[in-house]
Amino acid sequence: MGPAIELKNVSLAINGVQILPEINAYFSPGKLHAITGANGSGKSSLLKAILGLAAHQGRIERHWQASNETKNNPRQIAYVPQQTAFEPSLPITAQEFILASLTRRAFFGWRKAADLKQVQELLQRVGMQAKGHLRLGELSGGERQRLLFAQALERNTLFWCLDEPMTGLDLQAQALINQEIIQLKQQGATLLVIHHDPAWVAEHADQVWCVDNGLYIQGDQA
Repeated sequence: MGPAIELKNVSLAINGVQILPEINAYFSPGKLHAITGANGSGKSSLLKAILGLAAHQGRIERHWQASNETKNNPRQIAYVPQQTAFEPSLPITAQEFILASLTRRAFFGWRKAADLKQVQELLQRVGMQAKGHLRLGELSGGERQRLLFAQALERNTLFWCLDEPMTGLDLQAQALINQEIIQLKQQGATLLVIHHDPAWVAEHADQVWCVDNGLYIQGDQA
């Protein structure tokens, strides 16, 4: 089971401008939480605060169950940012990008066969198995988004934060990523997903949150 996430008097300001007023919220463990709201409302900033990537006031607590103590270290966080956060000019291939998450040998010639096999399996899960030899700059925006998801899958965790993960994906890629998200949910992962499609939210979300000068829960379908 993934963790519960508790926000206590959390507020966020950037360069003296308030992005989010004081928030108190509880994200239930093992559920898919859809985070909605208008562009610029602070959804991505809220996610970054929960991840510890943005300075904030107040407390953000993660409550893991003791049973999560395993050799796979599931207390890690898998984060899939918007593709705009990706640096496509890096002179490495898609395979090397994933390999760097597994080992420091990614750029130094000799690589374990087991590492290469795992990279290929991760790429296959997002439909990128034939693209591993391409440099990052040769990939489309949707392919780079899939690559970020493959990198996150390597963390093997039950806590996921996804910032509009379907952006730039064609229908086939959306189906693959959606299948992975559904499987994570079935495994008991806690998922915080910023999503703009009301139909997707209505079908898959257990709890729906709206960021609109604060954070409000809209529904609980579970």
